[in-house]
Amino acid sequence: MYTSTVAGIRELEKKAVDSGVPEYELMRRAGVMAAAWIEAMFPDAGRFVVVAGGGNNGGDALVAAANLTSAPVKVFAVKPLSEYSGCAAKAAMDLPENIPVTVKKELCSSDLQPGDVIIDGLLGIGFSGERVRENIANSIEVINRSHLPVAALDLPSGINGDTGKAAENGVVKAYCTLTFGAVKTGLITASGSAYRGCLRLLDIGLAHGQESGEAVFTNVDAVKVFPEIPVNCHKNSRGRVTVWGGSPEYPGAAALAAEAALKSGAGIVRCASEADLSGRLKNAVIFRKLSGGDYPEDFFANSDVLVCGCGWGSCAGKDKLQKALSFHGVTVLDADALNCVSQHPEVWQKRHDVIITPHPGEAERLRVAAGLAVAGSRRELAAELALYYGAVTVLKGRDTVVASPAGEVFTVVAGSQLLATAGSGDVLAGVIGALAGQPGISPLEAALLGVYAHGAAGEGKDHILIADELPEIVSCKLQKIRYNNFI
Repeated sequence: MYTSTVAGIRELEKKAVDSGVPEYELMRRAGVMAAAWIEAMFPDAGRFVVVAGGGNNGGDALVAAANLTSAPVKVFAVKPLSEYSGCAAKAAMDLPENIPVTVKKELCSSDLQPGDVIIDGLLGIGFSGERVRENIANSIEVINRSHLPVAALDLPSGINGDTGKAAENGVVKAYCTLTFGAVKTGLITASGSAYRGCLRLLDIGLAHGQESGEAVFTNVDAVKVFPEIPVNCHKNSRGRVTVWGGSPEYPGAAALAAEAALKSGAGIVRCASEADLSGRLKNAVIFRKLSGGDYPEDFFANSDVLVCGCGWGSCAGKDKLQKALSFHGVTVLDADALNCVSQHPEVWQKRHDVIITPHPGEAERLRVAAGLAVAGSRRELAAELALYYGAVTVLKGRDTVVASPAGEVFTVVAGSQLLATAGSGDVLAGVIGALAGQPGISPLEAALLGVYAHGAAGEGKDHILIADELPEIVSCKLQKIRYNNFI
């Protein structure tokens, strides 16, 4: 999937209408799908408060209001429904009579109450100026000050869909943004990324042609690349993963990676470590305690994927790196394995089946070791590292970037600041390793899908995460992706 400008999405909508799809049908699809996603995301909502602007975004919100059934619905409209025009007028006419509507140019704090979920349909892609109207700015301030969860339709109100620039006098801070047809460029740039919350793409049936935006990986793409699990599979055909990591300094890293691989679908997981992990691992993980200088060569011979470097600590060294690079299958290099590459670039061997997963600091060390110029953006840096090292590169961080040696660069639109916690990266390495061992999936697809599932696992709103919880949550997210459920 590629990002789209506002003009681009309007052109796609026009093509759909010209092909025979009624314009109101596109609005109806958007609103119906948004309602379904909102109810799945907020099963405990006490009330849905729909804030409808005067344009088509308000029309989307009114359709959503008509289709929300799991909790009471209240609509605040910026003008009388009789004054709506075009498709929004049809949405107003279709609103059930039992849904209360209050006409208010701007909200006040007493309009909201604990347990509410706010649906933001104020502006959408129609906003492009420096400032929003004062009544809208006042409503935005009330919404943000309430600290209630907000589901923004298409764009958080106050964000420019092309540039991601925020209005000077107010932007809705969304818990999630449900964008229609294509990811707008402004949602992954500038302030758009900071205000959108978790982002989900709702496919309303627009026919995409030649794309000119940036490649992104969304919930829609995750469903498409999920590997099929054959009915006649067995444990040896579902990917055999060896995790080689951990040390007396950092014993938990390898355990997290091994459990993540197990929970992400690997048929067999083996773990080798110089730390004693016997009390930390699931019983299903085959464990080998290594003495200093030993290598798990017998594990190598019976594995399809090697995940290494997690928690190597001071046990890392040139010899370990050389041994890891001699592995015959897909190799995922994380953490201290990447630091070894930076310290000993002369031993690097380009291979088509290596995945590296640096955080920004590790990426900078890899850049310096390779003698690469300072990149202008994260996408450029990921692309340059992938090309130089010949490895699929996962540049972790907000909107993780995944690049291939062939020049493909994707922004994965899933994740949360809650993932900024010790051990989170070890879990990601294990998830990617498990997926890379599945039949019919490439290293690039495994990296993209792994990053997406891991990012989605960090978007929960119920409590603050620790890495120990992530393998189980990732497992649930992968099952939702497999069955095209609300992710």
